[in-house]
Amino acid sequence: MGALIALLDGAADEPIPALAHKTPLEAAEKPFIDRLASSGLVGYTGAYLHTHQFLADLLAEGGRVPRGVLEALALDIPLREGVAVYRLSPARVDGGVIELEYSLSEDVLRSLEASVDKTLPLISDLEPRIYFNGGRGVLVLGEAGFEPTSSSPFEGDPLSTIPKILQDFVKEIASRNGGLTVIPWGGGIFKNLRLEPRIRGLSILSNSPAAHGLAKILKLRSYGVSGLDDLLDRARGLLGEGAVLIHFERPDEESHRRSHAGKISAIEEADQVLEELYRETGCRILLVIDHGASSITGRHFRVETPFLYAEKPAEEASRRFHERASGEFVPAGRLLDLIPK
Repeated sequence: MGALIALLDGAADEPIPALAHKTPLEAAEKPFIDRLASSGLVGYTGAYLHTHQFLADLLAEGGRVPRGVLEALALDIPLREGVAVYRLSPARVDGGVIELEYSLSEDVLRSLEASVDKTLPLISDLEPRIYFNGGRGVLVLGEAGFEPTSSSPFEGDPLSTIPKILQDFVKEIASRNGGLTVIPWGGGIFKNLRLEPRIRGLSILSNSPAAHGLAKILKLRSYGVSGLDDLLDRARGLLGEGAVLIHFERPDEESHRRSHAGKISAIEEADQVLEELYRETGCRILLVIDHGASSITGRHFRVETPFLYAEKPAEEASRRFHERASGEFVPAGRLLDLIPK
């Protein structure tokens, strides 16, 4: 049997008043996942804030990689050792509050990118290069002269964690766009890393640049997917060759849209995919959740997240899989040990 690692991105949530104070994971009709939880091992793993941090601990031995570096590697951006790299995310500045923007139109994004390019002379001493990719971007600084921080836009004031010259850059862009700007975060220095994969021969199905960047470092195969049919076709073939990680990104995306209904739908969709793949391949399944994502505020938050491992589902569900299910704590770096070699 092949091993399937299912990552439900941001599926953990907080109780939603409109759902009778249940979380979307509790409210979703997910009979297959609940049958897996009824026959297998259920527990909790560490409290993370971002997918790339969780994936690094889950898949790699030897340390973590800054988000900006992972995104640059995924885009095949040329990097020399010692350059500083940041992830850029569209955001809106309103007084002292900064909120990430997830649903900007293509016209607005093009206008924002043009404004960023026009503002680049403000940081010319840092030898900046900017690469945009579908609403997100990467900032490479050839001569930073400072140690970048791997800050998060979900904790504290993200502007306070970057040097003043970058703060001025962000504020100038906002002043030209009615508060709309880009936030540099997840910064780090690029250097040659020697990380080892915890599972050799693993294939990753994901549309996340962070996942693809980590796969490059670990010398693992990774593939983008264009829809459910493509996902199923690729997973079927790859499960015949070895272990596969499927990154279900939609729960997190619906959280950022503040749609608990959409998040429920995304979880139920993942349940159907897992059932179909098990029925066709008999794969063992490790289901993990990387971080909390509130469908009330649209923001990530730290919380211990549930996981399950099962080799086959129970005939009937005797327990439901959700944030408040009981179980033992297993660090993310030991979760793959649950899958027999």
